[in-house]
Amino acid sequence: MGWRLKSAQFKLLSALPGGTGLYHYLQENVTRSTVASRVRVNQKINAGLDFWSWLQAPRRAEQLTGGRLLDYGSGWHPTIPLLWYALGTERQTLVDITPNMDAEKVSAAIRLVREVAGDPNWAGRASLKRLPEARPISGGPAAPALLPLGIEYCAPYGSVLRDRPEQYDLVICSQVMQHIPKPALATVVKEFFSCLKPGGLFHATIHFVGHFSDPSLRHGHYEHLIPSPETWESWINSSLMSFNRLKGPDYREVIEQAGFKFLEFKRTEPTAPDLAELKRTRVHPCFQHYSEQDLATLGVFLVAEKP
Repeated sequence: MGWRLKSAQFKLLSALPGGTGLYHYLQENVTRSTVASRVRVNQKINAGLDFWSWLQAPRRAEQLTGGRLLDYGSGWHPTIPLLWYALGTERQTLVDITPNMDAEKVSAAIRLVREVAGDPNWAGRASLKRLPEARPISGGPAAPALLPLGIEYCAPYGSVLRDRPEQYDLVICSQVMQHIPKPALATVVKEFFSCLKPGGLFHATIHFVGHFSDPSLRHGHYEHLIPSPETWESWINSSLMSFNRLKGPDYREVIEQAGFKFLEFKRTEPTAPDLAELKRTRVHPCFQHYSEQDLATLGVFLVAEKP
C-alpha cells in the first residue's frame, strides 16, 4: 500500500465519529498489526538485548536488574518489560496515553516470550534468571495480569511522571519519540529527567524514516521529506498516526536542554541504495538546515544520564 493512501486512510478514520474504535477493530481483526506473533516478539526482544549488551560494557546492568524502571509508551504488548523481568528486574512501571494493553495481550506475550527464551540458541539464555508463568487469561484489564510480575500499568498515565520525582533508575522509550509532537517533546523529556534519580539513565530508540510504510521494504524511506509542514499537518498527520519528522540534532538538543549528558548516540547508517534514493528525492526546503547525513540516517540508539 502506498504511504499516501495509508496516511489518507488514517486521516479519514480520525475524522469519522467512532473512527478510532473502527481503526482498532481493523488493526485487531484485519491487518492483525496489534496481534502478537513470534516474529514481532522476537524483534522486540532483540531490540531489548541490544540495550542489555550496552549495559554490560560500563557494568551498569544492576541499574536495570536491581533498579526501578519506567517504560514510556508501552503499546499493545509488554514484550520488552517481560524480557527485563526474565533478566531479574523486580519493579517496573508501564505508562501510555491510552490503555491499548489488556489481559489477553499480556497472556499472549508471555506465551511467546517463553517460546523465544526456550530456544537453545536464544542470545539471552546466559543472563536468564526466570520466566514469567504462563497462565490462560480469558479477558479483563492488563493491570491485574501484570501486577504479579512486579509491573505497574498506568494508562492513561496522567501526572504519574510529575508525581514521582527521582524515583526511577531507568526510563526507556522504544520507538515512541518520533510520534510525540514537537511542542510537547521538551515537556515530556523534562518529565523523564525529573522522575529519574541522579545517575539514572534514559534510553531511547527512534526511527527517522519509512513513515506510514512497511519497514521491511527497502524503498520509500525519504518520501516524508517531500511535503511542506502545512501539507504534512493538514493532510497527512492525524490523531491515529502522527510523526514529528524531527532528526538527530533536534533530539540531541531537546535531551541536552533537559539536563541530560549523552553517553551514547549511535546512528543506524544508510546503505548505498538509501543514499541514492535520498538524492532522487525532492526534499522540501524546510529541511535544508540538516546535513545529508542527518537526513539519510535511518534511526538512532541513544543513552543519556542524569548528572
